[in-house]
Amino acid sequence: MTNIATKGEEDLVLKSARLLLGFFRFAVIFASVVLVLSLPAMAIFGQHILADVGEQFVNPPSASVLWVSAGFVMVLLLIMLLCYFTIDRLRKVLASVREGDPFNRTNGLRLRGMGIAIFVIQILSALLGALIGVIISLLGEMKEGEQMVVSGEFGLSLSGILLVLLLIVLARVFDRGADMRDELEGTI
Repeated sequence: MTNIATKGEEDLVLKSARLLLGFFRFAVIFASVVLVLSLPAMAIFGQHILADVGEQFVNPPSASVLWVSAGFVMVLLLIMLLCYFTIDRLRKVLASVREGDPFNRTNGLRLRGMGIAIFVIQILSALLGALIGVIISLLGEMKEGEQMVVSGEFGLSLSGILLVLLLIVLARVFDRGADMRDELEGTI
């Protein structure tokens, strides 16, 4: 026997998704605040930062490292804003499922917006990778015995592109569901 949830009820998957999205929303807001605060900190303490970092390199890095680093932080902040946008739209889609009306044109628009946002995040991630390369080249040669570890994945990813396609296709499915509902309501 299948259990069909009535309006206002949530199954475990929806509850879990809602809780996770709440956590991610908090994490994105926290990270955004840290990024925003880091920009004036870089401006105020830039010379101290350069002096501390410069001790590890053969030639002290120039102030251009700070400018490129500030650009890096701003791109990260833009990614955080796009993540917040995506989380907000997904929360609204989940709310419409909970209310019992998921197949509507608004959800199709939300899914398309999420797909576009994730596509832009993919492009910005590639830009972050390029900025890291510029920062490393501006820092120059490290002193003997010093080492720098850079880790992370930046750039276009197959899973990210597939997610964009999935969201765009799902948006069309939601649009078609809304069309079918409108046709059904027109025959009654």
